[in-house]
Amino acid sequence: MDMRMTGNNVSISAALKTYAERRLRSAVGTATQTFTEVEVRLCDVNGPRGGVDKECGIRVVLHEAGVIFVRASGEDAYATIDKAASRLRLAVARRVGRHRSIRRRSGVDL
Repeated sequence: MDMRMTGNNVSISAALKTYAERRLRSAVGTATQTFTEVEVRLCDVNGPRGGVDKECGIRVVLHEAGVIFVRASGEDAYATIDKAASRLRLAVARRVGRHRSIRRRSGVDL
């Protein structure tokens, strides 16, 4: 999976990038083969003031099923990535299931 990760007021370390990639792989499993593009954005909304201010947005382009975008926020970058990955798992399952049922109804073989 080729993943692009950017940060706004957050430093992206190699460990954080590795964690995000591993977490996304475990969240969506074999569906990563249908991804053509993955982008993870981390943002520190409040800056140095603290609080629940980390936000993670994940944008995934699926081969034939369109674009999915999920967002989560929290106090810690790692926990925020976990929340967003969980939401992505549900969104991908919904989208892929919907796409398969449309293809079956139209008579196209998988």
